[in-house]
Amino acid sequence: RIVTPGAKLKSIHRGVKECEKAIKKCPLRTAASPPADAPGLVIIAGDISPMDVIMHFPILCEEHGVPYLYIRSRADLGVAACTKRATSVVMLKPEGKKSTGKDAKKDDGEDKKVDPAEYLEAYKELVKTAQKQWNVQVEPWVKGTHPMQIEARSKGSA
Repeated sequence: RIVTPGAKLKSIHRGVKECEKAIKKCPLRTAASPPADAPGLVIIAGDISPMDVIMHFPILCEEHGVPYLYIRSRADLGVAACTKRATSVVMLKPEGKKSTGKDAKKDDGEDKKVDPAEYLEAYKELVKTAQKQWNVQVEPWVKGTHPMQIEARSKGSA
């Protein structure tokens, strides 16, 4: 639901190369760095073959402090991103590109109007959900405090 308005506001990067370039432009996150607003949100399709194409994205996102989500289908991601082709990775940015007069004349259709404030609100809500799920699901594994890891360590030492 949020990818289509993002595409219409031109606040989206599509494809592996473009998304990777955008993520690498974000500053690296260190343990000493203060918590900051997410520079974007990466959405990764889960049905990519070969997986080697997108395997590096979760690590890259974590290094740069960019939250990420998985969806089931690259075809659905491509349709939502307003492209004719299936898309494996999309990065949503909080703000869109500045529109020129030429672009404004092109997008006069009523159905194409997207409120930037509504998009930004939905974007922030989705980022908050992604970060919350990361804190619940991934962070304990990274820190070594997940209950399954603790159980495995106790079995190994017994």
